[in-house]
Amino acid sequence: MHIKTGLSVGLKPEEIVGCIMHLIPYTGFPSVLNALKVAQKVFGEQGVKVTTSVD
Repeated sequence: MHIKTGLSVGLKPEEIVGCIMHLIPYTGFPSVLNALKVAQKVFGEQGVKVTTSVD
C-alpha cells in the first residue's frame, strides 16, 4: 500500500528504494531484503522500471 501510494503521489522508484535502504540500521538487513522484494513486485505490477547508476 505504501509503495503504491508513494508512486501515485509522484515519488520516483529510486527514491522509494533509497528510503527502504535507509531502514537497514533500524529494522535489520533481512527485513529490508523482504521490503525490496515487495517493492520489486509492486513495481512490476505497476509497470515501473527502476534505473540504477553505477559510478
